Amino acid sequence: MHFIDTNIFLRFLTKDDPEKAESCKKLLQEASEGRIKLFTTDLVFAELIWVLQSPGTYNLSPSEISEMVIPLAMINGLNFPAKNYLPAMMELFVSSDIDFIDIYNLFMMRKQNIENIYSYDSDFDRPEEISRVEPA
Repeated sequence: MHFIDTNIFLRFLTKDDPEKAESCKKLLQEASEGRIKLFTTDLVFAELIWVLQSPGTYNLSPSEISEMVIPLAMINGLNFPAKNYLPAMMELFVSSDIDFIDIYNLFMMRKQNIENIYSYDSDFDRPEEISRVEPA
């Protein structure tokens, strides 16, 4: 098993360095065909989404990011903790005006059956199953 970092996904998706993009494509193809196993973290995907969305770099829309990231995340030989949740996370990311990190936290709260959050972030007012409380 090998760990795969954000920049590998980024080079593959953006093709901003054609030579590296081709190498990354080959690596991901090997994983897809079961010849190697790759592991990454949820933070790598969060960073990838953040970079792709960031103004001044790629400035992609949530729907453009979703179209790129979901097929990548679903590669058979790639594993990461939130893999089973990522398609639903991306669906909410596209359909709402909520930051991906907040969506990730919402899904982790759901997983732990947590319904209350201390936060000043009004994004957490939108999901009906969450009750946001500001510390007194």
